[in-house]
Amino acid sequence: MAVLIKTLVRMGLLKEDVDYHFLRASMVIIYFFFGYQKWFDYEAKGLIPFFTHGPLIFWMYPVFGVKGATDFLGVSEWLFGALLFAGF
Repeated sequence: MAVLIKTLVRMGLLKEDVDYHFLRASMVIIYFFFGYQKWFDYEAKGLIPFFTHGPLIFWMYPVFGVKGATDFLGVSEWLFGALLFAGF
């Protein structure tokens, strides 16, 4: 275990804020996977109750339709993931 820790220190991975970088990387991965799921029909059908009864996204269903609304959510999740990846 000591050899592994020394190797990671030499590589610069354990210098500062490891927990911050780990948390940020996990959030980026989650945003990209959740955004990717929005492109499939089973996910679009599963989100219909949220579009019809959601207080913030109820307007998307009449404006974009079911598939357009899920595409919009998927792209917005990818955008937030990309912004987290870029450091914002």
